[in-house]
Amino acid sequence: MIRFLQHEAIDKSRWDDCIDHAVNGNLNACSWFLDIVSPGWCALVEDEYERVFPLTVSSRAAIKYLMQPYFTQQLGLFYRSVTSAEKLSEFLNSIPKQFKYIDINLNSSNSLPERGDISEMINLELDLNNRYETLCTAYQSNLQRNLKKAAQNKLSISKSVQPGDIISLFRANKGLELKHLQNNQYELIEHIAAESLRKGTSEIWGAYDDCKQLLAGILWVSSHQRSIFLFSALSEKGKKLHAMPWLIDEFIRQNAGRAITLDFEGSNNEGLARFYGSFGAQRVIYHRFSRNSLPLPFRLGLHLWRLSRVRIKKYLPFS
Repeated sequence: MIRFLQHEAIDKSRWDDCIDHAVNGNLNACSWFLDIVSPGWCALVEDEYERVFPLTVSSRAAIKYLMQPYFTQQLGLFYRSVTSAEKLSEFLNSIPKQFKYIDINLNSSNSLPERGDISEMINLELDLNNRYETLCTAYQSNLQRNLKKAAQNKLSISKSVQPGDIISLFRANKGLELKHLQNNQYELIEHIAAESLRKGTSEIWGAYDDCKQLLAGILWVSSHQRSIFLFSALSEKGKKLHAMPWLIDEFIRQNAGRAITLDFEGSNNEGLARFYGSFGAQRVIYHRFSRNSLPLPFRLGLHLWRLSRVRIKKYLPFS
């Protein structure tokens, strides 16, 4: 039986045991991560946490709705054994009717036939379980040229960059273009970084020039045999010195041969997709589920607000 549970009724020990042993578990579904990105999240739970479905609840103008949180790519249904499309539909139909507006992402293991409330999203992933010499043969020629240039730029690497440093680098560069990005989004990623560092599940890598100036940074978070490219920053000088591709290549070089996936967490943005794909990353499809049963005036207002979120996420490395 599928039950709807308010936040305080969720047994997080059982929840995390399900996610840890799920065939499709991921970082986004861990209770500590959900607590940060969606305080007060609710859930659909079947039986004794055999299958679970997080509901990232928000409210605006006294209207409760479900929206995909920032820095959270894939949620949906998680399960300990392979589950049918019919069971997924059963969970979707069990979402309480009080949520008149729904716009959430499922995960790549949640398969549904094509229909009006489902649309395709793109992720880029690279299997690192091979020798570096084999992996780099899949690099596109333009990337190979840029890496050769970067090798001449006397770049150095640190694996202990502070969260505030990478966020400051982002705000001083790409952040200047994103006028709608608010302090609470920066506080959110800083909270995620700090908690994952505390848990020992992440590293923040930085590329520096010969004057010890931070040029590029990446927050890598590890979960479920994945190293996730969760957040990044790059300066103008870093662009000229090809610091970002150099930093990613160093990660691939140092992790080659491990049974992990480099998860780029994107992207529907064509430019970012080309960049990630230049490392040999493969496209993986997951689905967005959306439903809007609000009265017309509220429907239009919430739709316009959602579009402002899309404009922000389009250019971020977690989109």
